[in-house]
Amino acid sequence: MAATTMRILFAGTPAPMMDEVLARLAARGFGAYRAEKLREARELLETFRVDIALATESLVDGSGYALADTMKQHSGTLIVGVALSESWLWLPVVERGVSVLGKRALGHAMIESELDRVLGIRLLEERSTRRIAPRLSDGRPDSDRTIRLVTHRNGAYSVD
Repeated sequence: MAATTMRILFAGTPAPMMDEVLARLAARGFGAYRAEKLREARELLETFRVDIALATESLVDGSGYALADTMKQHSGTLIVGVALSESWLWLPVVERGVSVLGKRALGHAMIESELDRVLGIRLLEERSTRRIAPRLSDGRPDSDRTIRLVTHRNGAYSVD
């Protein structure tokens, strides 16, 4: 992973689904902060560089949308969650410092893949798991598909 850890802020009343998402992100090495009040969220944004802020629409002392200006200034991403009867609807408000409110909405099941996209997690995981293919002495890739001549000489096999 990059030398700088990307940080995520969750502002609002904790929800079981968000706890699971934040736990998975923390396991991947991403730092996460929590704030239940708008005032606490603003203090964290002034103190730390936050790449993504997830906020509920209604906070105890204000609205999650109130974090938009701060996230624009820091070129961050703000996604606001609107509580539905049995799920959440997530609205991207600011993406990498640009206002995008009203352009799209994300269902409850899509929020984690959106975080993966914004954070570049899939790319990071692919880079870390990608193996460098071994090469033969002449520079050709040595893989299972490479055909090599095997000869039997004096009771031993050798690769040509």
